[in-house]
Amino acid sequence: YNEISIRGSTPLYTNNFTLEAVEELSYSDALKMIGGAVGADVCDHVFKTNELIQLKNSKKKYDVVVTELFSTECMLGWAWHFKAHSVVITSSENLPWATDRFGLPDNPSYIPTYFVDYTSKMTLYERLVNTWTLIKGKLLYELYSTKDSNVIAKRFFGPDLPDLNVLAYNTTLHLINTHFSISNSRPLLPNTVEVAGLHVRSPKPVDKHFNQILETDTKGVIYFSMGSLFLPETFPKQILQAMFDALSEVPYKVLWKANHTNFSPELRIPANVHFETWMPQHDILCDDRVKLFISHGGMMGTQESVSCGKPILGMPIFADQTLNIKRAESSGYGKMLNLQTVTKENFANALRELLFDPKYAENVKKVSALFKDRILNPLDTSVYWIEYVIRHNGAPHLQSSAKDLAWYQYYLVDVIAIALTIPAILSYIAYVISKIFLTKIIKKSKIKTN
Repeated sequence: YNEISIRGSTPLYTNNFTLEAVEELSYSDALKMIGGAVGADVCDHVFKTNELIQLKNSKKKYDVVVTELFSTECMLGWAWHFKAHSVVITSSENLPWATDRFGLPDNPSYIPTYFVDYTSKMTLYERLVNTWTLIKGKLLYELYSTKDSNVIAKRFFGPDLPDLNVLAYNTTLHLINTHFSISNSRPLLPNTVEVAGLHVRSPKPVDKHFNQILETDTKGVIYFSMGSLFLPETFPKQILQAMFDALSEVPYKVLWKANHTNFSPELRIPANVHFETWMPQHDILCDDRVKLFISHGGMMGTQESVSCGKPILGMPIFADQTLNIKRAESSGYGKMLNLQTVTKENFANALRELLFDPKYAENVKKVSALFKDRILNPLDTSVYWIEYVIRHNGAPHLQSSAKDLAWYQYYLVDVIAIALTIPAILSYIAYVISKIFLTKIIKKSKIKTN
């Protein structure tokens, strides 16, 4: 294969987010960031690289183009350029703007939207919020991402490039990083395939360095990581100190992903906490000595924790993280704390409950068995369906006719209108006829009386 690296062409967000940078983001601000800074702006940067310009001018041929469906559609231009089938993969929960192109049902009465923290059983108020969030997500994605991405993509691929919404409509296959065992059970189409855990491999024994770190004379190890974006060193000092004080009281060693030199020297860090700037997360989580995962609730880490059968203490910060931890709570293998209101007491209580109540370990093992009980593993499933699309020339028979319907046809607004109009017309006709007859009867009655 031919590997092309465009590393350095866009800003890196890894280990570059502070809590303050996202805590005040509204829903609209979040969509603007997704569609702009990590969407259309990325297209603008990468399409200016010599590597992609050379690729566009090359004579290479491809059967299929696999690209991400998250913040922009501009990369679908490659499928049009190479006259190849397009396959998209979403690394998160399905998105509000990802369903219409396939005709995939996204009924907000029981399917929580990516940006809410509801379960599938919602109150009336939650269904109202969920519906508005779904509609707003579709509209703002068009405004903040697709509009600018269209201009950028046409500038790069040429004016003959079809509208990106047309290319999205012609997408062949969608691979989604979800699974019904840890997400909501929802209707899917044949060309919409769940592949949660695509990044999860068989765990390997940790190397000598981490093996020594995991060795402990305590009851076990707590693994603490807030993911690859957020810097826990930048959290408010009172929150960090509350965590340190609570962790000092549990008979466990704590392995924390952070740079200890960046913590304030005013903090009292207990002796049972060990810091590393990078760790093989999945291998560590699957180690029998690890008993609990403290996390921000990111999708990848949550899936790894479930795969390894470890309970989660989640402190979500952004996007789908609250939804992920809420699901862990509702399934009985996790607890959620609001990072902004963490105290020594509530953090210690959550730790004790997860570590000493056996139901959490039992529940996560049950969910782990469901998560891994599949005909094929996620990687082989993805390979099979991509090759299926190639073998069957795009597999148009997988497409749903629902995507060809206008919104009023899809939701039967026209049928309902007719169903309501006909009885109304008949009722009106009956009313008019009755009025005429009654008028005549009254007139005759008056004549006889006179």
